[in-house]
Amino acid sequence: MRRIRLNRKQKIVRNLLVCIVLGLVVYTMLGFPPYTVQGMLERMERKYLLPDLEPILADRVERKYSTGWFHEIDYDTYLLAKTADDTYIFTMYRRNFLRVRADYGRNPKIGRGTLCTAWDGTLYVAGPFRDAAAATAQVTAQRTTQYITSATGARETVKGETRTFTFQGEKQGDDLFAFRYRAEDHRPNGFGEVPDEECDLENAAYQWYRGYIVDLEEWRGYSVLHADLPVHVTLYGEDGAVLDTLDLTVDTYELHFHH
Repeated sequence: MRRIRLNRKQKIVRNLLVCIVLGLVVYTMLGFPPYTVQGMLERMERKYLLPDLEPILADRVERKYSTGWFHEIDYDTYLLAKTADDTYIFTMYRRNFLRVRADYGRNPKIGRGTLCTAWDGTLYVAGPFRDAAAATAQVTAQRTTQYITSATGARETVKGETRTFTFQGEKQGDDLFAFRYRAEDHRPNGFGEVPDEECDLENAAYQWYRGYIVDLEEWRGYSVLHADLPVHVTLYGEDGAVLDTLDLTVDTYELHFHH
């Protein structure tokens, strides 16, 4: 059989193709990034030993931002899933070009039987809710101020007024209720303090929880405290009778987290 001779340009193209194929093989062996929801679920199954995850909610958000001369786009996927034994997990993946990673700003949240989380103005409560036709959620915020002495590590916590916010749930399948807590006339905290009488839950989670360092002259600001806010959920049947009540919690950072 006559051997095909390649010229110099054809050899270069051949070598480039071989390098690309080998690169893809190595890329796959190192753990091919999960570009799809199914790929994300499979990675979560391996990492957290949760078999046969089924997606309950998958929300994809596009974020554009500028880095000098270039405009980049990130794609955030918020993913809520469950196992057959009613273990629930929430996490978020961020994709930038070919790079995909679990976002470090939102640690995975896992709950057995039920799970409560929040993002972008909506509270999500997951659980085996097949028989529930409606639900309400009551979230209680309490003004909390912490004074920290850096030299000794001493902390003094002062509690203040409380306010309970009540929300009507929207059923989104047999395993999920969504409660919209961001008010229609919501005023973002980034534009200054919101008067107490105008605060919705998102505002309260941000500006009612403050930490101050009292012994550093150069420190004039504050930090926003992590705190677990109680969430009381009531489930109702088709006839309006109470089926069950749940006592859960949600972190302040979840409530004022923005994509």
